[in-house]
Amino acid sequence: MIKEGPVSKLKEELRDKEKELAEIKSLMLRKAAEFDNARKRWEREREIIAQEASAQVLKELLEVWDNFERALEIKTDGNSDNTLEAYRKGVELIFTHFTDALAKQGLKQYSCMGEMFNPALAEALGHYETTDAEPGVVIEEVRKGFLLGDRVLRPARVIVAKEIEKPVEEKQDSQAGDESTRSSEI
Repeated sequence: MIKEGPVSKLKEELRDKEKELAEIKSLMLRKAAEFDNARKRWEREREIIAQEASAQVLKELLEVWDNFERALEIKTDGNSDNTLEAYRKGVELIFTHFTDALAKQGLKQYSCMGEMFNPALAEALGHYETTDAEPGVVIEEVRKGFLLGDRVLRPARVIVAKEIEKPVEEKQDSQAGDESTRSSEI
């Protein structure tokens, strides 16, 4: 007969705790494996979604490519004015189709002309002294800007109006005049 005492009770509790620990460990390993499998599945799904989105965009652009290919196959005849005009109209149609395809993907063109320079929307390539516009206003757009949704995909490149600086001699003359005015006031 086994004697029941405090040591045997502690041994029994220890076995129970070891059993409970083994169950928890097993559960944790299963959950870690489930999480890892879910992560891998999410990555595969994300890749598939990205490929499908790319395929949709490329499908739209392939139609534009087909139109360019047809335009390049146009043979010139003796009447170059008619051929040139037809070619120009074809290129305009291709440009319109291309613009529509980009717009379907959420791309929007924006202009900064006539507005105060905003560094969040444009890159200033330079300044031009002029009296035709207020200083800091965009007076020329070298390259259009584009938004994808509300995010700037490509900032516009612009030239910004700058106040016309007085020549150095005029500055000195006006400063001297200011000083003589101040000294006569004293």
